[in-house]
Formats: sequence, C-alpha cells, structure tokens
Amino acid sequence: MASDQRRRKKKRTTGEPSGEGTSEAPPPTQIHPNIASLLGTHRAAHPDGGTILEAASHLLMVHDWPVNCPRFMEALRLVGLDCVSQMRYLRMDHHLLTALVERWSPQTNSFHLTVGEMTITLQDVAMILGVNIDGPALVGHTVVGAGRRWLSWPDCCDDLLGSHPLADVVYRDPFDHRITSRFRMGQAHAQTCIPLRWLRWTFWRDSYLDLNDMDFWRHVRAYILFILGCHLLPDTSGSEIHLQYLTIMEDLAVFSTYSLGGAVLAHLYRELGEATRPSRANIAGCINLLQIWAWEHLHVGRPLLRVPFPVELDGLSVGFRWNEDRLRELPVGNLITYRDELDGLLDSQVIWQPYTPDIQAQVAQIYLSGADIWTARVPLISWKRVEWHLPDRVLRQFGLCPRTDIQPMDPSFKRVDGRGKPDMDWMLYHQAHIAVWESRRGFIVTGDLLDHHNTYSIHQYIHWYKSWATLYMLKAPVEAPTTAYPRAPSERLLRDFFLGTEQALQQHFNGNDDTPQQRDINTIAELCRGLRRQMYIEDQGYFEDRGEHEAPFSMTQEPPHQYSGYAGPSSYPDQGPSTDLFSSQVPTDLEAYLSPDFVPSSIHTDDIAEEEAPEEEQHMLRQRPRRPPQHYTPGTDALPQRPRRRR
Repeated sequence: MASDQRRRKKKRTTGEPSGEGTSEAPPPTQIHPNIASLLGTHRAAHPDGGTILEAASHLLMVHDWPVNCPRFMEALRLVGLDCVSQMRYLRMDHHLLTALVERWSPQTNSFHLTVGEMTITLQDVAMILGVNIDGPALVGHTVVGAGRRWLSWPDCCDDLLGSHPLADVVYRDPFDHRITSRFRMGQAHAQTCIPLRWLRWTFWRDSYLDLNDMDFWRHVRAYILFILGCHLLPDTSGSEIHLQYLTIMEDLAVFSTYSLGGAVLAHLYRELGEATRPSRANIAGCINLLQIWAWEHLHVGRPLLRVPFPVELDGLSVGFRWNEDRLRELPVGNLITYRDELDGLLDSQVIWQPYTPDIQAQVAQIYLSGADIWTARVPLISWKRVEWHLPDRVLRQFGLCPRTDIQPMDPSFKRVDGRGKPDMDWMLYHQAHIAVWESRRGFIVTGDLLDHHNTYSIHQYIHWYKSWATLYMLKAPVEAPTTAYPRAPSERLLRDFFLGTEQALQQHFNGNDDTPQQRDINTIAELCRGLRRQMYIEDQGYFEDRGEHEAPFSMTQEPPHQYSGYAGPSSYPDQGPSTDLFSSQVPTDLEAYLSPDFVPSSIHTDDIAEEEAPEEEQHMLRQRPRRPPQHYTPGTDALPQRPRRRR
C-alpha cells in the first residue's frame, strides 16, 4: 500500500497522466531563450566570480610569417586568402570581448542588448574578412586509416606537405637560430594535429620563386594550415591545427570553392557559447572578426582612426581599415565600465548597417558574390561542428522590419564535437544539415524594407523583445566602494578634467605668495584634498599614456581597486546610469519567472501601447525613472542563482 502511494505521488509530481482519457500529451510549450533561464551555467550569473577572457590566438602570430613574394601572393589570391594575409595585428580589448560574451545567448546565437538582438552574420564575415561564404560546406570524408587513402596522418603530411614533425629532430627558428625546439604531432597516438610553430619554422622562406611546382604548392598548403590555426579556426590551445583540413587541400582549386566563411562563423558561434561558461578563462575562434564587428556596429569601446573615416579600401575588405597603424586611440576600458555602457545602450549608438553602398563599391566584387545568401536561415558546418545562422532574429542589420513571429532553433538540434568519435565520417554524420546548406537559396529570409513610414514594427518588436529578454547586467548599488569609476563618457571627462587640473597645478599648491592667482590655486588644492578624502580616484597609468612621469598630488593612502577606472576619452553621447536588472514586463515573483511553467507569450492579446518615434527615443529614455547619480560603479550580482538544496 505504501509503495502504491509513493508511485501515485511520483506520477503527480512528474506531470505524467494518472487517469483514463489523458493519453494524449499536451503540446510542447515554447520557452523564450533568455539568458536568465540558463541560471548558473552562464557567466552572466557570476559577474564577480568570472575572469576576464583572454584570446587563445590572434593575428600577432600571423606576423611571424611575413609574405612578400609575388608568386606566393598570387597563389593566395587564387585560393581566396590574399586579403586575410594582409590584415594586421589588433590589440585585443579583452574587457570588451568579455562584456559581449556575457550577453551572448547560445540558444539564439545572438547578443541580447537593450536595443534588441544583434549577431555576427555571413555578411559580416564576407565584408570584414573577405573570405568566400558561398560554396560547399567545409567538411570531408574520413580518408585516413586502414583501407583508406592514407594509412596514417604522418603519411598524409608526407604526401601533401613533403614532411612531418620528427620527435628526435632539433628544429631552429629561421628568424633567430639560437632558438631551438623539438616538435611532435599532437593528439596522443592518433597524431591528428600539427604544431603551428613547426609549420612556420619549416616552410617560411624569403622567396618562393626558385621552388618547383610540387614544393611550391606544399608551402602554400602549409601557410593555409598556419592561417587556419592561428587566425580563422583556432582552438583553445592556440598552438596546433587539426590535419583534417589538409585532406581537402590536395587540389587547392577545389579548396578555394568551399564556404570557408561559413566554417569560420560556425566555429566562432561555438566558441562564444563555450566562453559563456563561468569556468572558462579564454576564448578561441576568429576573435579579430568579433572585435571588428563590435567596432563596426557599436560605439562602445570604439577607437578613433588616424585617417578620415571611412578609409579608402582599394579592393580590400572592411577589416583592413582597422589595421593598427591606422588607429589613433584605442580606449583602455574595463569590464565594469563596458557593462554599464551596454546597459544604457541607445538605438542612436548602434550602426545597424555599417556596410553602406559606398563601402560595398570599394571592396572587391568577389566579397559580394554571396550577397544573396546573407539572409539565409541555414546550418553552418565547420567539419565536426554545426551551428545555426539565424538572420530572422536580426533583420534590422539588413535594413528590414523586425518580426515577432520568429521561429525557434530546430528542437532536434544537438551540438556535438569530436570527443569520443575519432573515426567518425562527419560528412555522413551531418548529411541532413549539409543537405539544407546545399539548398540554402531556398531558405532566404525576406521582409519589408525599414523606413520612416513603417517604424511601428520596431516598437512592436521592442515591446515583444522586452517581455522575455534579459537586458541588464547591473542593478542599483547597495553600498559605495571606495574607488570612483567613470561609468559614462561624461564622467570620464570629469575625471580627466580633475586629474589634468591637479597635475598641472600641483607644483603651485600651498604657495605663500599673496596674489589673487595663488589664492585661487590654494582654493583648488583644498578642493582636491577634500575630494580625495572622500573617495579614491585611480590615476595609475593615466599620465604614463600622456608622456608624464610624475603621479598627481594625492592625499589618500588607500590602495586602488582591482579594476582600472579609466576607459579613455569618448566622443559618443552619454547614456546615463544603468537601470534595474529586468524590464517592467518581468513578473515580480522571480521564482515563478525562472520556473519552467512560466512562459512569456510572443503573441500579445492586449493592444500594444503607443510608443514614441525613434527620433524621440533618446529624449524619452532620459525621462525614465532612474536612481540618483552615483560616483561609483554599482554591484554586478545581476542574475539570480538557483538556491541550494538543504541536505
């Protein structure tokens, strides 16, 4: 009897039907993919515990293999990598990248910002990197193993590269012969990976003009592997590349037709999702693409250029105009500042369509060859990895009216990787997704052009979006820290004014001359002392950036906070202080909101409230209720965490 009661109780708690006439299960409920629903599995739920993400690989490694040979450059042009080889190193703004990852939703492959969803699209890949996006998926059959084309991966290397790393050979750096090293092929006994340094040390040359055709194309394959491993498709190791890509380079004319851009985007999507884990300390993928995308679309953390903007591209990709030698000033931001600026992001601070007709007229026509699939809603394949490209969630980036009837990601979609599948034929495994990609022109998302006559669709979309999305990272402060942080451009200017004035006049402080000027300077000195008694204003590194060597006058012995407060001067409008964590549409009963039973509806039965026109947006947002201005950064324990069970 007791066991029957427990069984009936279990049925009731698990929601299983317990009587006759209930054999038909209720239809599945669609849950909106907000970041808050991920609870403790997303780094946004642990804003104080996460680390600043470091890029696992970047373009600085590409500089270690300079290419100046005309014959080699022509080969890269035929393969479609000539533009990538000319991109220069960019200093990574790791704080900005971390702030963006905190707003990345793996459920939608998009950033959840206050102005709506935004993401990196196939258009961005083509315009920024200048690589091919239209063509067969970057995946191939398994051709290494018993009874296959090559018996082992070293055999594949010997055939297509001419050699492979030997563990008992000492190699020398061609740029500094004093540096030596031993290399071995990675991934245990399978030897499926090859070191990037070995590729550079073995195949770099001043000139490739004297090579015969076979050796020349072997050097080109080695360089392509190097570019994939350190720039386009890097993993978290940042030191090696899987040899699976080498197997489709036997005929480089065929390799040039693959959708390399689609593979780059799929790889970056997956790495962004992996980086949302609180335990992750680094991020892989094409980080150069991510940072330039942020600069092209957002004013947050954007540097200034030494030349008039836009730069004359002369057939190169858009990413070329952000080369380091063209940057005049790269803001030195911090995570807390970027969180607050993204919290207060306005529509006027977003460039929805940076690739204007004038810009498109300057790039090579090959970068526009796949323009008709920029809005294709299709899976992207990067060998083992598959990720969905969802342009219907970001239609404003294509100049189209946003929609609220957005279809969710395929419910049967599961993310897989190569762990535990060393012999898998991924071309067969992903054949269903490959079939959709091959029919990509049948999945083009269309819509009405957005202009001043149909802006109501934006109001309708924002009303729907705010009903379920997690918009804000910061919430109202509880107690003031001892360090003052500039949270917006106007506060940075005030900080700059204070430190600059103090530095300029400190040698005249406490003077004994009885002149009006000296009395005014002494008054300023007393005001500076009073301000520094109340709070710590960090100036570490401030004057070094301006060529000064003496620290400003200080009256406090309190150590600086662990985060830097200076984010560099900014020219874009002040967005004011950040607001509460959730929008007004979120229920006050937070536990009910986070439960699986609560499902905000995307179909509104009530009339949508009339909203102001976009040009009045900034004025209306400044009239919203807000907390009194604070001279410190608020706490960042924004997202609730699942309560621990009592044992």
